Amino acid sequence: MRTTTTITSLLILATLLLAALPAAAQEQAASSRSNTAPATAQTADTDAEAAAAARRERFRRLRYGNLAELELNGRQLRISYPDLLADSDDYRAFESLAAGDVAAWDSGRAVKLLTHASLSFDGIVVPYGNASPDYPGVYSLWPRRTADGWSLVFNGEADIWGSQRNPAADAVEVPLEHSPADEPAEKLTIEFLEVEPGAVLRIAWGDHQFLAAFEAAP
Repeated sequence: MRTTTTITSLLILATLLLAALPAAAQEQAASSRSNTAPATAQTADTDAEAAAAARRERFRRLRYGNLAELELNGRQLRISYPDLLADSDDYRAFESLAAGDVAAWDSGRAVKLLTHASLSFDGIVVPYGNASPDYPGVYSLWPRRTADGWSLVFNGEADIWGSQRNPAADAVEVPLEHSPADEPAEKLTIEFLEVEPGAVLRIAWGDHQFLAAFEAAP
């Protein structure tokens, strides 16, 4: 009698285990499907925001080119500059400049500075409002090779092609500190480095690096 009861219990247990197996398999399949489920509405929204941001960035680059931006004593500075590769005729012409020659940006628009503050480069002032008393300072920027180094020319005609510099519109010229670049820059790169009490303008192109410290003028 005891043996019969034991056998009956084992048969019931086996039946329950067999019945549970399909359910477990279904749960595992459901879990697998959840891991490969299509993107949720939240993911789709994130993708749409990323696509919109990419479109805005493309529009910005079409309008301004590359940008270097800085807030100096609460006032905005912005430099827009073209994509110019080191492996280009522009760069080879740049490297072959003779003393007194000014670089050209033949393959792009001129490098343009827009500043809401007058800038002092070791006492040499680039004035705000050169185009109009009520308008920010606006200049095109041009490196010049000098007899003993380099300088940077600020020209009052800003919205021009890089081959159209008018020497008669040159307004201010400041020294540039030149050194070999730590790492070659594959394309023209311009940026502001924040250094109290002002900042440093850094220009890198190919094997060249140029620095000019400045601060807001009184």
